[in-house]
Amino acid sequence: MLVLGLESSCDDCSAAVVEETTAGPLLRSLVRESQDAIHGPFGGVVPELAAREHLLQVRAVMAGALAQAGIGLAELDRIAVTRGPGLVGSLLATFSASKAVAWHQDLPWVGVHHLLGHLNAARFASPDLPFPALVLLVSGGHTHLYLAKDWTSLQLLQKTRDDAAGEAFDKTARMLNLGYPGGPLVDACAQAAPRAADPFTPPKFRDGKASWSFSGLKTGVKLRVERNPHLAKAGAADPQVQALCRSLQEAISAWLLKPLPEWAEAHDARSLVISGGVACNSRLRAEAATLAARLGLALAIPEPRLCTDNGAMIAAAGALLERETDPWIQNADADLKLGA
Repeated sequence: MLVLGLESSCDDCSAAVVEETTAGPLLRSLVRESQDAIHGPFGGVVPELAAREHLLQVRAVMAGALAQAGIGLAELDRIAVTRGPGLVGSLLATFSASKAVAWHQDLPWVGVHHLLGHLNAARFASPDLPFPALVLLVSGGHTHLYLAKDWTSLQLLQKTRDDAAGEAFDKTARMLNLGYPGGPLVDACAQAAPRAADPFTPPKFRDGKASWSFSGLKTGVKLRVERNPHLAKAGAADPQVQALCRSLQEAISAWLLKPLPEWAEAHDARSLVISGGVACNSRLRAEAATLAARLGLALAIPEPRLCTDNGAMIAAAGALLERETDPWIQNADADLKLGA
């Protein structure tokens, strides 16, 4: 089965062709157009600008994916597209284009939940992953832990009580004037630091649970920069900036992984999947490998280009889902719930 997958839920416009085989998904092509240069001056995604740029990019990324795969539209077996959640203006670009192509070519069409896509990004390298699996999906918009009993189901176990972990990376990079997006820049600074700055105090909750909160972490960075204004001007080569980034990165990684042993035991988990943009982080990847080995869990973390939003993960998920019997009445949903 050849599947064209389309993704434009936020600021990346992407298309990919995936061949579903008996051994798992095979990536035939992947095209991704970033909007970092557009949104960088604002320190975050501007929804209207993102939507307009997707309209300019969607035809080119589709054509590029098909050309890379060496096929035409007539050779496709189905089209899969992100239905939600996300920025509704951004979603509509590939959503509308996919339905138009499916109608014109008389192709089966399937709408995919964005988070199911991130789960299936792990299927390229680990198609035989044993279930049940703990699934940590962490990005600039999501910090959620799920239980998956197969590649098409996600049951929420816990989520951040306020901000997403990826937002802490972006806001820190902005306060330190490192650039945008913040995750890779903070990671690079942290790796260059011979030692970390003073550790950040982890959040504590009245119920005593190992929950997630990252709003206080951003405040902690802000207070340190206010006490030492030099940090906002020094740049990525400054040892104090590097030490602060390392401290931040160590905190985020440790906090994210802390609840997992208890959840793994409670649900007899056999695997751990980590996906989403923050799964590119070097510290998180290394500490997750150590934790998984200690708990006896199989670990699946997609390669970095498949962690960030991409059409390949949508195609991989779409290959497993039932086709829509009446796709023309479907619409994009900015707040799409799992199972909807």
